[in-house]
Amino acid sequence: MFMAPSLSTRKLRVSYRRFLSMSVLLAAFLLLVRIYDMAIVSNLSGYPSGSWLNQFYGMGYDLLLFLRVSLIIILPLIAIGYYSRVLQKIVYILIATIVIISELALIQYFRVARVPLGADVFAYSKSEMLHTVNASGQMQLSNLFPFVLFFLAIILAYTLIRTITLNHAKRKVLTTSIILSVFLGSFVNPFPEDYDNQFQMFVATNKLSFFVHSAKTYIVNKASLKNSMDSPMALNVDQSDYPFKYVNADYPLLHIENTPDALGPYFNIGTKPPSIVFILVESLGRAYSGQNAYLGSFTPFLDSLMQKSLYWENNLSTSGRTFQVLPSILGSLPFGEKGFAEMGDQMPDHLSMISLLKKKAGYRSSFLYGGEAPFDNMELFMKRQGIDRVTDQKDFGTQYTRLPAKGNGFSWGYGDKEIFRKYLDDLPKNDSAPRIDVMLTLAMHDPFLLPQQDQYNQRVIERINQLGLNDKQKTFTKTYLAQFATILYFDDALRSFINDISKRPGFENTIFVITGDHRMPEIPISSQIDRFHVPLVIYSPLLKGGKKFSSVVSHFDITPSLLSFLQHNYGIKQPSVSAWIGHGLDTETSFRNIYSYPMMRNKNEFMDYIDGENFLGGETIYRVSETLDIEPLTDNSILKDDLQNKFDHFRRINLYVTHNNRIIPDSIKIH
Repeated sequence: MFMAPSLSTRKLRVSYRRFLSMSVLLAAFLLLVRIYDMAIVSNLSGYPSGSWLNQFYGMGYDLLLFLRVSLIIILPLIAIGYYSRVLQKIVYILIATIVIISELALIQYFRVARVPLGADVFAYSKSEMLHTVNASGQMQLSNLFPFVLFFLAIILAYTLIRTITLNHAKRKVLTTSIILSVFLGSFVNPFPEDYDNQFQMFVATNKLSFFVHSAKTYIVNKASLKNSMDSPMALNVDQSDYPFKYVNADYPLLHIENTPDALGPYFNIGTKPPSIVFILVESLGRAYSGQNAYLGSFTPFLDSLMQKSLYWENNLSTSGRTFQVLPSILGSLPFGEKGFAEMGDQMPDHLSMISLLKKKAGYRSSFLYGGEAPFDNMELFMKRQGIDRVTDQKDFGTQYTRLPAKGNGFSWGYGDKEIFRKYLDDLPKNDSAPRIDVMLTLAMHDPFLLPQQDQYNQRVIERINQLGLNDKQKTFTKTYLAQFATILYFDDALRSFINDISKRPGFENTIFVITGDHRMPEIPISSQIDRFHVPLVIYSPLLKGGKKFSSVVSHFDITPSLLSFLQHNYGIKQPSVSAWIGHGLDTETSFRNIYSYPMMRNKNEFMDYIDGENFLGGETIYRVSETLDIEPLTDNSILKDDLQNKFDHFRRINLYVTHNNRIIPDSIKIH
C-alpha cells in the first residue's frame, strides 16, 4: 500500500531542491568570474600569451571549489530552509556574495602581485597593508566597478530567478558530485608538474581555494610545531646528520665556529681592515641578470662587474619578500614565526656582523633606504645591531627627487640614483675608521614608475634587440616594459655609483657586496625556487681577479664567510662559538650543493627547503639541475619524508630559539 510522505519529509525535500536550485546560480557566477578574469583581467594586465588556455583549465578548479563550498553548507542550508524559505535564500545570497567578492578581490591581488595571496596576509599590520595597497594604486574607484557589478548581479539573479528546475537525474548527479568532492581534497589546487612554469599554474588556480588551503596549512603547521616553543627535548638533535659541532642542547643553533676562510685566497691582503658596503637590490633576480639569464640580462653594467668580481650564479635568498634580507645577510639569523625582525622588541639576543665589527674593530656603520625604514621593522632591527646612523626618506632634502607618484599621489620614496647620491653626500671625507654600510634600493618595486620613463622604456626595446631575443621572448618582455625599465634604471644607477665612489679616498680598500633580496614576482616566475634565485657579487679593488662559482650558496653564508675572512687575514677576533645558520660561501666552480637551506616565501608561508640536489617546494619534491631549474620527482615518498623530517626539525629549532631567547647564551652577548 502506497503511503504519502509526511509533511516534514516533504518540507525537507522542497528545501533540498531549493538549495540545489540556488547552487546552480553560484556555479554559474564562479564561471562568470573566470570568464571575466580570462577576457578582461588577463588582457588588461598583460598576462603572457596563451594564458587563456590555463584559465580554461582553471574552470575545473572553480567547479571543485563550488562543490566543496556546497558540501560544507548543504546540511545547514537545508535545515534553515525547512523552517524558512526566505531565511534560506538570504543566507545563501550572503554566502554566494562572500565567495564571489572574495574571489574577485584575490584575482585583483594576483593581477598586481603575480602570485596568489596566501597566509602571508595574517603577518602584516593594517598600516603595512595599507602602505602596500596605496603603492600599487589599487584604491581607485575604477577598480571597484567589477565588485559592484557582480554584487548587483548576484542580488538580481537570486531575486528575479525564483527557481531553476532540475529533474531527478540532474539532482542525483549534482548531489553525488557534492558528496564525492570530500575525497578530492588533494585536487583543490593544480599540481606543479602539470604546468610549464609556476605562473601558468597560478593562472589556473582558483584564488580562493589557494587562500583557504594556505591559511589551513599555516594553522595546522603552527599547531603541530607549537610545542617546540617551550621544550628543547622536542628537538631531538642528531648531530650525525648535521655539519656543525653543536655544544649546548639548550641553545640548539650554538656550534663551534670553524667557518673556513674561503675568500682570503682571492684577495690582496693589506694592513688595514677593509670597509664593507652592502648594496641590497630590491627584486634583483637571476632570471634577468647575469650570463645565461633565461629572460636575457638587463643589467649590462653589473654583468661587466661580475667579470672582475667573485660571482655566485646559484645564490639563494632566504625569503620571497624583503622582510628577512637584513637578518639573513647581516646575522645569518633564523626566521622566527613570521620573520626575525617581525618579533620587534621581542627579538632574541643575537650577534651580527655589524655588532661584532663595531665591538672588535671600531667599525662605523650606517643603513640607507629611500622609503620608510620602520617598514618590516628594518629600522628597529638595525638599531638592535648598534648601527650608528639610519637614513630613510624623511632625511632626504629638497635637492633629491622622489620617484614619480601613481594616480593616487603615493610614492614609495626615492629611487636608486638618489639613494646612491645621498650615500656619497653623507659619506665622511676625513674619517679613517673602517666602515660597514648597508643600502637597500627601491625602484624595482610596484608601481614601477621612473623619472625619464619614456627614455627607459625605449632602452628596454634597444636592449631586446641587442640580446637577439626571438619573437616570443620579445613579446613577453614588451608586456613587462615598466618592470624591465626599472632593472635598466638600477643598472645605470650602479654604474654611476661605482664610477663616483672610485674617485673617493678609501675606495681602494673597500669590499662591495651586491645581491638581490628576492626575485621580482611581477614578472611571471618560472618555478618555486626561481623566486629565491638571485645573483651574489663581491667586488673590490683588493681582488686579484674575477671568478665565477656555480656551487649553491645562500644569504645565510655571507656573514660567516666575511667574518672568517677578517679574522684570518686582519686578526679581527670573533667568539669561538656561533649560532650562524649559514656555513660559509662555497667556492666550488662546478655545480654542487653540499648543505641544506630553508626558505620562507612570505611571512606566514614557510614551506621551501633545499637539501643537496633535492628541493621541497610546498607539497612537491623536485630534483635541482645545475641552472637551478627543477623537475618534479614522482613516487618517491621515502625521499620526500626524509626532506620533510629535516625541514620540520629545522622549523622546530627555529621556533624554540626565537621564542625562548635561546640563540646565544649570556656569555656570548658581551661580544
